[in-house]
Amino acid sequence: MVKKTIIHPGLKIIFLIGLSLLCLSVVSLPVPAQGFSVSYGDVEFVVSPGDRITATLNVINQSEERIVLRIYSGDMLRVQGDITKYEFDEEGGNETRSFLDWMKFSPDQMVLEPGDSQDVLCEVNFPDDPTLEGSYWGVIFIQEATSDEPGVEAPDSESMQVGITTIFRYAIKIYSTIGGTEIREGLFIDLPIEHVEGEFIIHGIFQNSGNIFMRPEVWLEIRNPEGEIIFQQDHIRQTVLPETIREYVFELSDLPFVPGTYLVMVIADYGGPALVAAQGRMEISADEAETVEQ
Repeated sequence: MVKKTIIHPGLKIIFLIGLSLLCLSVVSLPVPAQGFSVSYGDVEFVVSPGDRITATLNVINQSEERIVLRIYSGDMLRVQGDITKYEFDEEGGNETRSFLDWMKFSPDQMVLEPGDSQDVLCEVNFPDDPTLEGSYWGVIFIQEATSDEPGVEAPDSESMQVGITTIFRYAIKIYSTIGGTEIREGLFIDLPIEHVEGEFIIHGIFQNSGNIFMRPEVWLEIRNPEGEIIFQQDHIRQTVLPETIREYVFELSDLPFVPGTYLVMVIADYGGPALVAAQGRMEISADEAETVEQ
């Protein structure tokens, strides 16, 4: 692999030339919750203006009791001032990249006997608008209904019970990207390194400056003064919406290193023409090294 290094003013950014492909798919995984499960993954489509897409979500009652579920739609809303800069929005309609106006689903409520299952059918009709570009999304929420919700029939009960009830909710995210309009850009904008009581906490701040959602492959490398990789750790993949940032945190303790200065690199493969990385340095003192050896 040929390597090319570019230093960004105020932050050392390294670009490693590589090749990645955009891969969009539909993944179906049964994930258990209290009483019921939903076979789903993040549902992803590549579309053109005027297309219609459909998704089927299978809900299974795994409990021994009759359950009532409520199904409703919402958004992931980009929020300024927060490190992840987006959160679930049950109301919807506040996100410019939402396709809720184009989406319909059924049913909005289901009653399942023990062992029964039922599908939630979702359909999105994209307008035939040539100005559409990048990624759009919506969310389907499925949760257990409570007896105080208007219009919702609660399960029959022979006796009144007093206690604490935990309501579980699934949030099924549906993404779509307008094919041929993708702008895929990303970089690290900061790499704070904390050193607290012998533990290093490394924060890789990644910015998605493109117009599509992405799930970068992110990992940490520590190199000795000779440039050799002596430690590596992968981070779980996380979705980064367009025009937002994501913090990747690595917590390191009891590192088996001798005293000295080490190069820290956080690297991301976000599917662009090059890998991106940020680098910093950390110091291992003699006291910390002796503690590790003991």
